[in-house]
This record gives sequence, structure tokens and C-alpha cells, in this order.
Amino acid sequence: MQKAKFDECYRVVGKDSVVFFYSADYVLTPLGCATIRRHARIDSAGRFLGFVHDYNLANNLPLLKGAFREGLMEGQFEVYHTTGELAARGHYRQGRQVGDWGYWYPSGRRRQILSFRNGLDPLVQQFWDEAGQQLVKDGNGAWYCQEDGLQLQGNVVGGIPDGRWQLRRIADESLVARETFVKGNFRNGVSIDRMESYRDQSRFSIGDWESYRQAEKYVLGTSCPPVK
Repeated sequence: MQKAKFDECYRVVGKDSVVFFYSADYVLTPLGCATIRRHARIDSAGRFLGFVHDYNLANNLPLLKGAFREGLMEGQFEVYHTTGELAARGHYRQGRQVGDWGYWYPSGRRRQILSFRNGLDPLVQQFWDEAGQQLVKDGNGAWYCQEDGLQLQGNVVGGIPDGRWQLRRIADESLVARETFVKGNFRNGVSIDRMESYRDQSRFSIGDWESYRQAEKYVLGTSCPPVK
């Protein structure tokens, strides 16, 4: 499919104000097939400047609120589920997540508290399942995440991964990959789908709902398919 043209993916609405159109993965997309719109200001270098607001084009509900300074995320950010419920809230400093971030399920129930440390992987401080049962308390317990038809699960000790972690398909519980950690230090991993092992670095991520970070890269998607 043909790549979209950049000028199909935004509208100028003021002297330095622009509305950008994105796919659900924050790839620039023509308005006709976009799912997200971002209201923002940009500086002469094309960097986001000041407050940005993202909305779901299907229902006009907010998806993100935050601000940029000199092209980097700065201050409090709020991320929302497509239903409009708060998904995550925390702070950025010079483009990095810092301090404690709170996360919630679409139902409004609390999900977890992660602590971010100078660009290092976050610590899992607290975690609750969808029913409200606390599975991680003060950095110790069992953690999981379900996203895109997959479930990542494992234990944390002192807020960091420990022991064997597994990634499975939710539909049939088939194993996709597994990794081993010792007190947060990655030891090895195996990708079942690719039939390969690795020892360089972990492929797993504890962070949730961070696709919005793609927006500032201005990655072009494809043109909208023709209407039949």
C-alpha cells in the first residue's frame, strides 16, 4: 500500500497551532482513516511546544493531556482509555518518566504504582488484579499485564523481576517467550516463535500505554484504502 503524504496528516489551525492525525499506534495517518487527533503548537524546528491534547476521533473523548518544553515531555501527563477513563498519571522531566506513576483499569479500579528511576526500568511498588485483589505489596508478589492478545507474567522482589517470566497468548495459553532474572538482572531468554535464545538484553517491558511516545517521531503511515 502506498505511503501517506505528510500534508494529508495534519491541518494548520492557527499561527503556530496544528492538528495532527494518527493511527491507534501514533503513526501519522490521513484524516479519513485516523483514530486519534492531536491539538498542539510547534516551534520553528517542528518540535511540540507547550500543552498537547489528544482525542479519540470516534467519540471525541480525551486520550492524553500533557506538555512539552524544548521538544521534550515535561510536567504532569495523563493518559486515558478509549472509554475516557483515566489509564495513567505521572510526571516527565526532560523527556523521561520520573517518580511514582499511577495506573488504572478501564473499570476505574486501580491497577498499579510504578516508580521510575533516572531512565532505568521502573520498580513495581503495588499491583492489583481486575477484581481489586492486591498481588504485589511494597514491591513483592506476582505481576501480570494483558495487552494485544498476550499476557506477560512473573514475580517481583524488591520491585524488580525475579525468577522465570513468561509471555503467553491469552486465547490458547501457548508460550511465546520466556526469560530468567536474578534479582532484577536479566540472565537469558528464549523466543519460542523465532526458535532462538538470547542473552544480550530483556525483550519484556513493564511499562503500559506508552504508544503516545511515537507521536513526536512523525512516522508516516500508509494512505487510506479506497472506499468500496
